[in-house]
Amino acid sequence: MSNRENKAKRVPKSVPKLSVSLDEQQQQVSKDFYDFDVNFILGDFGVGKTLTATVLALNSYNKREFNHIVISRPIVKNSLGFLPGEMILKMQPWIHPIVHNFNICQGKDKTEKMIEDGTIEILPIDFAKGITYKESVVIVDEFTDMNYVDFRTMITRLGKDSKLIFCGSKEQIDKSIGKNSCIDRVMTLKDSGLVGFNELTNNHRNAVLTDIIKFLEEK
Repeated sequence: MSNRENKAKRVPKSVPKLSVSLDEQQQQVSKDFYDFDVNFILGDFGVGKTLTATVLALNSYNKREFNHIVISRPIVKNSLGFLPGEMILKMQPWIHPIVHNFNICQGKDKTEKMIEDGTIEILPIDFAKGITYKESVVIVDEFTDMNYVDFRTMITRLGKDSKLIFCGSKEQIDKSIGKNSCIDRVMTLKDSGLVGFNELTNNHRNAVLTDIIKFLEEK
């Protein structure tokens, strides 16, 4: 039996409804998600990059199109090894924004259960070598804080029947990575036709923030 037939048999009769919906720009990301195996979501603060990726991951998982969700984020300043505790505890400060979006979409209890049973896997970039994502949706948040070597490591983990979503902001690159960010090389993919590439602009946070930042940066 083919993998496609297996997936067809797994489709549930009803799909859990999430607590958020996507705007028009974010819906375009959803379209590209099904057209491309690698997708980039860029934009400044408050445009819903991570939330969009989370919705796409959960919807496709709930439809049984994938078996796992993997979330990762660069550890700036390479300080992970100095933190006490198990890996998931070490990663908590960095993956909290992603987990927060999962909680918004489906509730904290369900997210915690998915993490506990391994449905949601936390993957530090430093430990990604040798891994192949299989039947998974992989979210790499703040990818613009990665250098090209780390970016190459993450993108080359993609296996068959999997999707990879990179979320990041050209405006919010951590100062510790600066000009070493992978963003310049990644931008050359924009019109390649090889990947989905969307830049969100609709601010979903307090509207005054845009005016405040504009005022400060024009001085």
